[in-house]
Amino acid sequence: MSTLIFHTGLTPPNPISANGLKVVHTPVIQVCSEYDHEPHSIQAALSSVNLILLMSKNAVDGLKNWLGKNQLSISFFKNLPFWTVGVRTGNYLKRELGTSAWYPQKMTGDGVIQSLLENNHTSILLISAKHPRNEFLESLTENKITFFHFPVYHTQMCENEEFSQQFSAKGNSSVIVFTSPSTVQGTLNSLSIPNFTGLDCKLVSIGPTTSGEIEHWGGEIYYESKYQDIDKLYSELAALENIDE
Repeated sequence: MSTLIFHTGLTPPNPISANGLKVVHTPVIQVCSEYDHEPHSIQAALSSVNLILLMSKNAVDGLKNWLGKNQLSISFFKNLPFWTVGVRTGNYLKRELGTSAWYPQKMTGDGVIQSLLENNHTSILLISAKHPRNEFLESLTENKITFFHFPVYHTQMCENEEFSQQFSAKGNSSVIVFTSPSTVQGTLNSLSIPNFTGLDCKLVSIGPTTSGEIEHWGGEIYYESKYQDIDKLYSELAALENIDE
């Protein structure tokens, strides 16, 4: 009997070559670019920050679209260093915009703030969604790290009726894969549930930040990816002893 996996991320995973796994792509979010800031306002902010922090792969896509709309290249940011929250976003930045980034060993918002303090960085350009997590912004402020918020996208929840119907029919003992904190909110929205308490399925996370969001809403993490890579995550899932390859 195959294990049914609901993949809630925006893009589907690559085909899985493992017996016993049936992956259904059930996206619960959509991402739209933001173009509110003109280049001159960002240029002014660059003169007073130590570095540029990109919070996610969606932030990389949003930045790329903003640069394209304004007919600019990555050189617009001069020699300021780029930081990302994790390796996955760092690799994506290198692939999409050809620039390298540093990321902390502890690949979470708390890990970023700890590294900022350790390196005496007190001012950053924060490239993120239109509405970043309040806890992260509050932590920056509490630690006296000033930031210029440069939103380059916003996330919208989309009600996935197919997901809701399939989960109602076959959700017991299934697996839900979350690829970002926003997919956690999107899943709650699509399934019309207030939290994950008592949910009879396995919750799988791409990384620690997403895991924190799942736990915040009463979920118990069945598995967290070791590498923050979707393909490797599915290989890890297939190798678990209670899922037949």
